[in-house]
Amino acid sequence: MAVADDIADFVDASAPGLDRADLIFVFGSTLPDAIAPAARAFHDGLAPLIVLTGGPNRRNPTIVESDAHARLLQAQGIPPDRMLIERRSQTSRENVLFARPLIEERCDAPRTVIAVVKWWQRRQIHQLAAGLPCVERIYAATWNPPARADGRAYDRITWASSSDRPRIEAEFDYLTKLLSGGELPPLDRTEAGWTSTAPDARCWS
Repeated sequence: MAVADDIADFVDASAPGLDRADLIFVFGSTLPDAIAPAARAFHDGLAPLIVLTGGPNRRNPTIVESDAHARLLQAQGIPPDRMLIERRSQTSRENVLFARPLIEERCDAPRTVIAVVKWWQRRQIHQLAAGLPCVERIYAATWNPPARADGRAYDRITWASSSDRPRIEAEFDYLTKLLSGGELPPLDRTEAGWTSTAPDARCWS
């Protein structure tokens, strides 16, 4: 197993820079923390549209993740017509797959996206690039989750002493497998977000 610093560096979704984009994409989560970066980016005028994803939560099916986030965003003054809500997905891959038709119906193929992800979910950045193949640049708006077992927040510095350490070590192994096997597209972490190495080759018509 790689050492803690190497694991954190590899799974870390963060990249320098946050700028104007075609839309904000929020990956599904039961946690309300996910909406804070989305609300901040919207109110700062960085994107005109927020895409919310996530169906019934697997641990509590009475909660539809995207609907819960939509209510929180509306309470912060974001109009419903500035949100696209995908309500069926159960995985990160499905978040993108099921949201794509909604995005295509509402706007032209996006070239830039602000992705709202947990700091250690770099895999979701790659899945977004795979599922929205016209995207050339992804800005990461990351947030720090609380650990499932004890609710303590942790970041890329303190994760190794958190109860979520096994989850992040498993994520390291899984992302390594997906990238080395070519199952997810390669991306470059730059001084201005994540960039696709070959966007035109994967762009939808």
